Amino acid sequence: MNKFAILYQHWMKFNPEVSNLNLRSYTDYISIQEKRLKMELSTWLFRLQCQQQETDFHNISELVSLIHSPPPALWNETLSETHVKALTFWLDGCLKLFHYFDDLEHHQLAYQYIQLAYARLQSVTANPHTQVELRYWGASYLDQLTVMMLEFCQRKPEWEKESYQVIELHIAFMTPLGELNMRNRDHGHL
Repeated sequence: MNKFAILYQHWMKFNPEVSNLNLRSYTDYISIQEKRLKMELSTWLFRLQCQQQETDFHNISELVSLIHSPPPALWNETLSETHVKALTFWLDGCLKLFHYFDDLEHHQLAYQYIQLAYARLQSVTANPHTQVELRYWGASYLDQLTVMMLEFCQRKPEWEKESYQVIELHIAFMTPLGELNMRNRDHGHL
């Protein structure tokens, strides 16, 4: 038995849900999974777009659910039109929730949504496997989110310490990125 056949049998043993699919190879399974993930991303994006087109917030729980449960493909390293569009809508959804909860004077909750956007974008930007154009875009967007967090903190005197932390942490994050940090002014859009 060749190496591939042994690996395939081992793989099938730990993936019983596909053993009855009559797949010709492991690569067939991977292809099916990639198509499923792409469809999930497209479906999720469509739902998010529909949700964000609504001008009132009568169904804020749907937006919260979509923001908190994006498909894993949203965080992959590849750059495609659908991926960039999905990332942009996800970030816009975070900002919409930020403004919504800030208007309701739920400041801590509002701030958590801008922090969520910042943290997730940090993970995309810092990943060395992420395509460089996406990393440039992410670094530029992180600067914009930092300004928003600072403006938010400066409106509230009791948040002064947080505003200093925002600056220090942003500098600490961006400094090791070196070239991305220096070149993001030229690559702020995709």
